[in-house]
Amino acid sequence: MAGERVICVGHTALDRTFYVERWPTSSAKIAARDYRECGGGMAANAAVAIARLGGAAEFWGPTGDDREAGIMAEELAREGVDLAGFVRIPGRHSSVSTILVDAHGERLVVGFRSDALREPPDALPWERLSHARVLLADVRWPEGAAAALCRARAAGLATVLDADVAPADVLTRLVHEADHVLFSAPGLQAFRPGEDAAAALRAVLAAGASVAGVTQGERGCLWCEAADPDRLHAAPALAVDVLDSTGAGDVFHGAYALGLAEGWPVRRAVRFACVAASLKCRGAGARASIPDRHAVEARLRTA
Repeated sequence: MAGERVICVGHTALDRTFYVERWPTSSAKIAARDYRECGGGMAANAAVAIARLGGAAEFWGPTGDDREAGIMAEELAREGVDLAGFVRIPGRHSSVSTILVDAHGERLVVGFRSDALREPPDALPWERLSHARVLLADVRWPEGAAAALCRARAAGLATVLDADVAPADVLTRLVHEADHVLFSAPGLQAFRPGEDAAAALRAVLAAGASVAGVTQGERGCLWCEAADPDRLHAAPALAVDVLDSTGAGDVFHGAYALGLAEGWPVRRAVRFACVAASLKCRGAGARASIPDRHAVEARLRTA
């Protein structure tokens, strides 16, 4: 299992989620029909997904040294995530988010990004790269992601970038450091504004990636590979009743990275990730409804 370990580098947050019928377009007071508090953050959610799906995951990233950090650390540990790189910075505030989820599963997220994400990656346990097969990084901690992707590549690990919305210069820098670059649809537009998906993904391959893809929610995933850049591949999402899509993209990236760690071809890893992300959307919260390995494999047999 140690050889199939995935290191997830980036953001951890505490999510406070309110479930409402709809959110207003002007000043108002609205009632929530449910409320949940749980850990969030792109890389942290991906690590939980890997652990739920039977893999070995480590989380590396900075946060504050406050009550919220304690809650996040306890939850990650309960999920079986190794906290070797969970770095608490004295005097910093942790990331917190308030999320509104409407009756159709759509989200409105108000987030406070931790000032710890401005810290350099000096405290990360770089020696542990030798125990992993894949490194996954998100875009929320650019300095940490760039250093981790570069060092992981040099150590012979497969590298995966979760390329969500970020400033264009951040995306450009990180895209050049990763082997597998998987965008959200808004993230791809932030990277190549106005271009269609196929042209934008080929630009990612031209920057040095071996695989470039984009997740498209209920429409699944598109990707292309450096071995045949003119061929655009597609994998569908499952048709499910969506209750809450929070964290679905993070689950996709974690499941994909786990597939790479287990030595799967890209098509199998993408299909596995699409099913895992779809199943997650049936339940509330970013983590409570992440499926286990048995649930995903059962749906793959019938999909």
